[in-house]
Amino acid sequence: MGINNVLSTVSGLLVMVADLTAFALMLRMYFKRRRRSALFFSVAWIADFTMVALSASANRILLTVAELSLTVFAMFMFIGSVKLLEEESIPLSHSTIKKMALMAPVFYVFVVAVYEFTGDANWALTAGVSFGVSGSLVSASGVLLKPVEAIYERPARILYISVVLFGLHLIPAALFGLYEWYLPIGFTLSTILTVMMAYSMYRLTSTRKFLERGIDVKAPEIHSGTIIVQPKEFETLLPKLENAPVLAFLRDLEYSREGWRTYFVTAVPFKRGNIAGTLNPTDLAKMTEITFQYLEETSRMGVPGVVVIDCVEYLSMYNSWDSLMKFLSKLRDLVMVKGGTLILVIDRNSVEERLFNQLRKLLE
Repeated sequence: MGINNVLSTVSGLLVMVADLTAFALMLRMYFKRRRRSALFFSVAWIADFTMVALSASANRILLTVAELSLTVFAMFMFIGSVKLLEEESIPLSHSTIKKMALMAPVFYVFVVAVYEFTGDANWALTAGVSFGVSGSLVSASGVLLKPVEAIYERPARILYISVVLFGLHLIPAALFGLYEWYLPIGFTLSTILTVMMAYSMYRLTSTRKFLERGIDVKAPEIHSGTIIVQPKEFETLLPKLENAPVLAFLRDLEYSREGWRTYFVTAVPFKRGNIAGTLNPTDLAKMTEITFQYLEETSRMGVPGVVVIDCVEYLSMYNSWDSLMKFLSKLRDLVMVKGGTLILVIDRNSVEERLFNQLRKLLE
């Protein structure tokens, strides 16, 4: 009995340390980049800290606050997950939303099962309801986070798996929470999963991709519309794009600046730490999709987007001229609607005069 109490206390302290650490890191990230998803996650962590801190109390009022805090934790985890999807321009899956309707009957069956198993109506109506609601929402949060894996890879994978498991681990907590033998087991599971969630959330929000999507930027000192410039002329424009949230599809990575979201256009993919990724020159549809998502983000941030392409000649080697013109025309329209700027860096000597004039007539 004494050992169980000691293990429960130690595990509880570890969970609270992890909660406070995650709270501080997420709040710092919010103030640094104003990502509201980080703010919601920070509130979730402080709610979980409150729940753990009060759960050992013998006072009925404090225990009620602890149970309520668990539901607040679940609520803000869910809101933070939805907000992260919004910030990344990832649409909510309709099929996923429809499946979430199952939470209503599942929750009812769960509470009845808790009562039947424990025989304690008060426990079923308080802790059982708290665990049931929170477990459902937290697990749903993990399911919502799964598409983020395509952007943030391993940190997002660990995060959504640990969030789903955290929600599921509340089921045995409701069933066996009245028994002292389960307390060290429950706290150990909670400790492991909390640390996993906190660590993966920190890893995700510390990535360059997450930071680039923040709003700690200034509006570029450049007019909107489409601009076609020579390489030398573009170099004179670069100082005006410092700290601006530029999206760049480049062949010459010397142009890239810190804070830009740069894609290297190449037929030979490779990984490099200071770029967002590589794109095949034939994948014009992917470039259009990236541009659309980027312009949605800059629009929410309240700054005009700037799209830079220095590889029109290279793209023309892998695509027909008509396809390339349609692609550039669509980019021009997307940028124009959002009040942004499309900059094409073209060496006139590398493009036929007829084609260059057609390009200028179509875009400018």
